[in-house]
Formats: sequence, C-alpha cells, structure tokens
Amino acid sequence: MTFVFPYRKSRDEFDIQQSIRFIRMSFPEAHIVTVGDKVATIDNIPCPQLNNIRGADVTNKMLTFARERGGSFIYMNDDFYITPKLRADIPIHSGQLEIVEQHPSHYKQAMFNTIEFLKYYDRPLWNFETHSPVLIDSDKLLATFELLEWQKHNHFIKSIYLNMNLPELIRKGHNVKLHKDNIPKAQELLRTYGCFSTNETFLTPRGKSWIKNLSWILEA
Repeated sequence: MTFVFPYRKSRDEFDIQQSIRFIRMSFPEAHIVTVGDKVATIDNIPCPQLNNIRGADVTNKMLTFARERGGSFIYMNDDFYITPKLRADIPIHSGQLEIVEQHPSHYKQAMFNTIEFLKYYDRPLWNFETHSPVLIDSDKLLATFELLEWQKHNHFIKSIYLNMNLPELIRKGHNVKLHKDNIPKAQELLRTYGCFSTNETFLTPRGKSWIKNLSWILEA
C-alpha cells in the first residue's frame, strides 16, 4: 500500500510528521512518498512548485507520481490522520457539488471549473471534497487529466477523478476537516471513517498534545 503526499514544506512540520506516524501506526508495511519537498527518512520525488494556483500545483505533483512510479496509491494531504479502519477505496462524498456564495473566490472558481468539466462529459456531480484520503489508479488519473487544461485554473482533483472513474462503492458522509480542537469529534470521526483532518485552529497546545500522544488505534 502506497501513500502519496503532494508536499510543500512549511516552517512547522508537525502535521506531516504526525500524519506519517499515524500511517506507520496503522499500516506498518506502507510505502510513503512525498512529491515536492522532502521529509527526512521518507521516499521523495522532487517536483518544483508549478505555480501559485493550488489546484494546478497539486495536480502536477500527483501526475508526476503517476508518470514516474505508476500503480495504485492513496492520495494524502499533510493534515490527514488515519487508522486501520480507513477505506480509501470507498470514498466519502457530501452530496452534490454546488457553488456556495460564502466560500472564498478561489474555492468558488474551483467548484465552477469542476462542475463545468463534469457536465461536459455527462458525469455525476458528487462532492468528494471531504478532506479524506482516496484510492487513485495512476493510469486512470493520467488519462482523465489529458482531457482538460488544468495548468492555469483551480479545480478539485478528487471530485474530477472520482466522478470520471466512479468506484463501485461510494458512501454519503461528512467533511472530516475539524476547525477547532474538538477531540471527542476527532475520536468519533476516527471511529466512523478511520480518518479526520485538521486546520490551524485544531492545533492548539491541547490539540497538538492529543495528536502527538495518541499511541493506540481507536476501536469501534
């Protein structure tokens, strides 16, 4: 099992170091790769930043992995935390893709571009932007992104890939990204989905301490 991080180094490597620790704790035989910047002791594929468009840069890193290594892999972000209950082969969606006025402009642009592309190919519009790991096939990823000009526009790589290559099983669920250090909610998400995701507001001293000291895998 290969876990792939499109990674751009920041001053604080807490998230990616702990995310890697959770993978090793959950799947000891896993192969872990960063694409972009290197993390000590982890396999790396160097890949310069493409541009300042996040969607384009992440897609470039994932396509780089697909071209250079190939095969199936689990797409991670550096703030994803997982347990053995993770089912990356049964992705979580949160309903239909839709543009919400309250979202920032870059997010709305990515949503618009993703919806327009999928409508053109008469594909489903499931929203897989739930901040959860997903299983990707390199050949299908490369073939899918040959169909669009992705280099200059924000878009959602997971929703494009998964709706164009719909898995046999998908499941309705929730966005697993937590915006405050709600540890009981994090425990619930780990039990339910085998994963959760953080943002800066989770990483208080209490939130960091809980993540760092978790050395057992939550049971059902």
